[in-house]
Amino acid sequence: WANRPYSHNIGDIRATKQVVWSQRTSNSPGWRSQSMARIRVTLKWIKILDTLEPFFKETGEFRFRSRVSSEGGEGFSHETRFPEEGHYSLSDKPGWNYVTLNKTLFEGDADDHLVIELFGKEFDTLSANDELDHYKREHRGPVDDWVGLYEPADEGSDDPEAMRNWRISYVIEKV
Repeated sequence: WANRPYSHNIGDIRATKQVVWSQRTSNSPGWRSQSMARIRVTLKWIKILDTLEPFFKETGEFRFRSRVSSEGGEGFSHETRFPEEGHYSLSDKPGWNYVTLNKTLFEGDADDHLVIELFGKEFDTLSANDELDHYKREHRGPVDDWVGLYEPADEGSDDPEAMRNWRISYVIEKV
């Protein structure tokens, strides 16, 4: 009986449980990949370049939404709307077109894949609402490779954070 894999000996049962835990797959509860790390994604600021309003209207009424998702590990999708109520009144004129947010968009575990999306909308009363350019950036590979600050002009003229009608800056950090 001592050589049987499922002996009734308490010591063997404990050893069997340890083996089962080490053999868990990514679909098992409690599983955590070796490459998984706890991260925080913080949106630093938004700058509006075009209010999408007629010339006689000084400001636009803006609301934003983010989606942070991953297909890695167990996968996830987390959405945030801001402001939670109301809107930001922003102009496209320097000094009035910038809002500092320092808003946490996501804090949690990430593996080898992360997608950050931002959506902006300018609300109109008498006409259809206007959508700002959609922002999407996909990060693949080890978390350490994509931890850092992302902002306009840090990657040349085709910088993803420098969209046609708005700019963004965010940071991904390990916590």
